[in-house]
Amino acid sequence: MKHWLLFILVISWFCFQLSGQQTNRPDWVKQHPVSGLSYIGIGMAEISEGDYQQKAKQNALSDLVSEIQVVIAANSLLNTLEDDGNVKQIFAESIRTEARAEIENFRLVDSWRSDNEYWVYYELNKDDYAALVEARRQKAIRNGFDFWYKGHITLQQGDLMTAIQLFSNGMEAIRSVLNQELFCSYEGKTINLATELYAALAGVFDGITIVLNPATVSATPFQGIREPIAIGVYRNGNPLRNIRLKAEFVSGSGDLSSMSPTDESGVAALYVRNITSKQAQQEIGISLIDDVFSLFRKGSYAALFKQMLSSLPGATLTINTVQTQTSAYVRSAQSDIEAVERTVKSLLNNHFFNVVASPSEADIIVTLDNKCRKGNTVPGELYNFIEFFSTLGIKIENNRTGQTMLNYSINDERTLVPENKSASQGKNMAARELIKRLNREFARELKKITFDRTGKIPERQKMLSDVPVPVVGPSVPEKEADPVISVPVVVPEVIPAPLVPVKSAKPENQKAIRVEWLDGVFVEFDKLATLGDKSRIHLKIVNTNVDDCEVDLYNGNLTVINEKGEESPIVSLKLGSKFNDRRVTALIVPDLPTEMVIEVSKLQSVALLQLKDFKNNIVKLRGLK
Repeated sequence: MKHWLLFILVISWFCFQLSGQQTNRPDWVKQHPVSGLSYIGIGMAEISEGDYQQKAKQNALSDLVSEIQVVIAANSLLNTLEDDGNVKQIFAESIRTEARAEIENFRLVDSWRSDNEYWVYYELNKDDYAALVEARRQKAIRNGFDFWYKGHITLQQGDLMTAIQLFSNGMEAIRSVLNQELFCSYEGKTINLATELYAALAGVFDGITIVLNPATVSATPFQGIREPIAIGVYRNGNPLRNIRLKAEFVSGSGDLSSMSPTDESGVAALYVRNITSKQAQQEIGISLIDDVFSLFRKGSYAALFKQMLSSLPGATLTINTVQTQTSAYVRSAQSDIEAVERTVKSLLNNHFFNVVASPSEADIIVTLDNKCRKGNTVPGELYNFIEFFSTLGIKIENNRTGQTMLNYSINDERTLVPENKSASQGKNMAARELIKRLNREFARELKKITFDRTGKIPERQKMLSDVPVPVVGPSVPEKEADPVISVPVVVPEVIPAPLVPVKSAKPENQKAIRVEWLDGVFVEFDKLATLGDKSRIHLKIVNTNVDDCEVDLYNGNLTVINEKGEESPIVSLKLGSKFNDRRVTALIVPDLPTEMVIEVSKLQSVALLQLKDFKNNIVKLRGLK
């Protein structure tokens, strides 16, 4: 009986404690207050949580903001858009989120703490909040109008990209108040700023055309198109400057140059350096580089400007290829693996070439040198292996000129063969590994080849028996001829300035300029050519050493001073077959000059050319004309 009495007393004590806490709870904790004058937020956090006071405050402010209704005004942009309500909902949520971040002038009314919980009570005067919203609306109108006005002026001056950026900044300035009416006065009229900004962006591409001259060209496989394609960008017949364009093969394949932004006449030049596809008709798509529109591809803007992004202007260049195969004669300086020679012939046949039996019928001569040697024994967990090393060199020459078009090599490709295999089986396994790599790489190298078919093929009854072993090294392409730019696009009302190259003649009495850069590596000046508003400095890198030498150039390490003593910015670099506007690297093989071209802004002569590699090796050439 005593035990039961003690149990009842303990239970009663706990109930008394709980009832005491419930009795002490403020009314605002028991029931959420309601006020016609203020927005009210109640927040709670467990005391066991870290930084519980701050968490309770944030919860209270979230509760307070949830009372604020985002009303879509009748004449606001969001209310005039015709959609299924998604845009309104997306922007309303975005506006509510920003309101929480920017809310101010709220005050702490009360707080209460129990053994386990911490409660806070915040309120915000509705009149104070209305004044804040109005001040924010007025600021948005001022900033948005400034961007809209400047954007229109810039667009009238033909700078589309800057205008788009200004209109975008204007939309960003009013984004948090798009649910409100944004009227302002301009030239004696009342305009809806949000509607004007939206219309400016939505119609920014109206009347824009990309015109190609020519729009259709003919090309021969493994050759570039000598004359550039003139690309004109116009808006209602007026040229647009500073437009960045991109070009890519829609069908077919090849090598294209990068393009500078359009000039004052709205024209840019595209060079087709090589055609590497068998298709009879190929297409290159020309379009605007749209990184400036990244703002409209994410978040709430994606739905608002979906239609605008689907109507970007473009044009298509059609290339009709001459369906003639290039004939190739294949010979072997040394062939330890017959399967390799068969694979090379197959790859040639699959890439425009027709393998012929006589060198007198061939456009190109392909010389193979493949060796396979046995190495050491390598211990294994279950059994031992024998090393086999395969080496392959492929040299492709123009049969008309004797010029080397490609030097491709695989050096000491290692294959592990079980020790119990015979020597012939080991060679076959090594051949399979070599052929796997050949299939991956050689077809890609073939696509880089360009050569000229003009001239006669020399008459040869047979190849000499003492064929030299091909030099194994990187691809050394034929020296690229200076392109001749055709007359650019002519559109109604606007005649772009012709792009006509003017070549600077090299004085006959000028002494050849050749300077040693590295030990045994020389830089030799060839010529200075002018092409439109650009000039090209043609050089040769000559390696007189026994070993190969790697050259690594970065445009920030090159200095060109013109005849006025001014530094000319580097536009692009070309070293051998590598072309880039920032950095190029190439392997310079002995006694085989490698072409180097530096493209800069137009100049009459070069007072100083300074080259510096990443090892701080410096060479200076002066008085280049």
